[in-house]
Amino acid sequence: MLRIALTATVAILLGAGPALAQQSGPIRLAPLPPAEPRSEPEPAADTGEDAAPSNVTIRDLDAVDQDAVGMLGDGDGGLGQDMWSGTARVDALRLVRNLPNSYASQAARALSRRLLLTVATPPAGRDEAANLLAARVGKLVEIGAPDDALSLVSSVSSRTVPPHLAAPVVRAHFLKGDTARGCDAVNQYTGGYAESFWQQALIICQIADGKGAEAALGLDLMREEGGAVGAVFQDVAHTAAVGVEVTPEQLAQPGSPDLLMYTLLRIAKAKLPGWLLDSKDPALVRAMLASGDIDADDRLTVTHRALRAGLIGGRESAAVYRSLDVADDELAAALLDPESVVPERLPAYLYLTAQRQTLPNARAEALWEAWTLSEAAEVDDIVMVTTAPLLESVPVTTDFGWLATVAARSALLAGEDELALAWFELVVRQARQVADTARAATLMWPEMRVIGRVMPDGEAADPSTPEPIEASSAAPETPPPVETALTRALAEAPRLPVAPRAPVPWSARRLERWIDLAGAGGDAGRVADTLYLLQALGDPVSDVHWRSVKPGAGQTGGVPSVAVLAGLERAAAQSRRAETVLYVLHALDGAGEQPHASVVGTAARTLQQIGLEATALAIVREALVAGMR
Repeated sequence: MLRIALTATVAILLGAGPALAQQSGPIRLAPLPPAEPRSEPEPAADTGEDAAPSNVTIRDLDAVDQDAVGMLGDGDGGLGQDMWSGTARVDALRLVRNLPNSYASQAARALSRRLLLTVATPPAGRDEAANLLAARVGKLVEIGAPDDALSLVSSVSSRTVPPHLAAPVVRAHFLKGDTARGCDAVNQYTGGYAESFWQQALIICQIADGKGAEAALGLDLMREEGGAVGAVFQDVAHTAAVGVEVTPEQLAQPGSPDLLMYTLLRIAKAKLPGWLLDSKDPALVRAMLASGDIDADDRLTVTHRALRAGLIGGRESAAVYRSLDVADDELAAALLDPESVVPERLPAYLYLTAQRQTLPNARAEALWEAWTLSEAAEVDDIVMVTTAPLLESVPVTTDFGWLATVAARSALLAGEDELALAWFELVVRQARQVADTARAATLMWPEMRVIGRVMPDGEAADPSTPEPIEASSAAPETPPPVETALTRALAEAPRLPVAPRAPVPWSARRLERWIDLAGAGGDAGRVADTLYLLQALGDPVSDVHWRSVKPGAGQTGGVPSVAVLAGLERAAAQSRRAETVLYVLHALDGAGEQPHASVVGTAARTLQQIGLEATALAIVREALVAGMR
């Protein structure tokens, strides 16, 4: 589990059955909501293709290979119509089916979602029993994107869905808490109920529909047959089927912490046990966060655990906070006596206090107080990430210069790159007059360089672009030259194009200063990893910089299997875009919660090679931020 440990850094900044009988008939698709918004949209430069319309719909299943459908075109976040070029179908299926469900990196999850939703010509080869669309839909459900999964199924047919897509459709509806539509799909399924999933789903739906006797009969048949359904599920289902309240004692022994158990407990109106709330299943976590049936404090506990594990982002956490019913006077009392507040509620109260301030001055002061109090309560990692978007209503001007250093850091940690760069620019301007601010600017420079090395249009700036002359070394003003025929000719001569400047240009001097500060803190491992990642992105890290690092220095971290690394090398060498992305995702997952810098650097370089510059930078930024301890 990754926790963004910020205490030391923030201290510096704040200082500066019949029951089972087979059913017939097609499964009718209910009206579907729009696809989930992209959490971090890529610039158009990533695809290198002309814009294409989004929300592509294929109305006739036989009109085109259903594996080609998708929701993201070449110009709106897709990875390209030809992304499967050169990839064998058997490899595509194998890699998609085995994609991780959970990502410690939000950028990696967003990349996985984009690949699964891209409109693209299917890979070569055909296997009627192995449907790539089904693998994509199933994986979208598993990563916790049920709206996307349902939209993708809807794009295959506007009327019905084939049986091989039925199970993920049911799961998607259950994840959304829409038991009615999920049960419509269960009741119309044409493939039989021999499998454990369908048996449990049918019993859940019979209970939900008030058909307790049918559910009880089905449970009796399951017991007689000795199926794979767990004892806790059977006990709870039987209790709910006869209309009796489920007791905590029935849930004392852990059952299977999965979607079906969660759905059963939800329709039984039972309090969720700890062994279910502790689940790290990203889909189940998101389902619990979106549910209004769960105790508020339990939702907050799940929220903060998921945020620290990287399963969700700050904006998703803030959405949970906003769903709380908290009066203004309760918030005021919490600020006066933070120790009296239930620990899981304090971050939410600090966020809500700032969020309810509409005037810039009041919001800025509330944010400052939130960051200060959260550090004392050791929840600053949560509060800084969740409150960062609130900075959008605070002008980035010298009037709020007192907020700049912590605002920049908060936005950086939250992945709010535009906000982070805007506030960092103000920090740099003030650094010329305030020593503590200069120190803060130096401490943030590597991360800011990563997110600020690309122009607003997505173009990577030339690393060799000269850095600006600092005010202290600027040349004195001189009188204007006398105009002559020669000076006029020079002025009228065609000018060579000037390389664009990045928001945070390369500066060897600033990197040297950062090395001095970080090295003085005894963090040689982080220095080595940072230099490596900057170099991996293409920055001219020199021998002079590396001489400050002892051989063997570098933080420990996980590495993936050699099979994944070899596959990544092959796919990248052949420019097989989708396959390369899949291997990158497998590499990051195989390296664990803290990948070795070499794995992150390899992933970033490879993504750059196939045009995914912004994603590469986001992955490196997350790695550097996670390394702040």
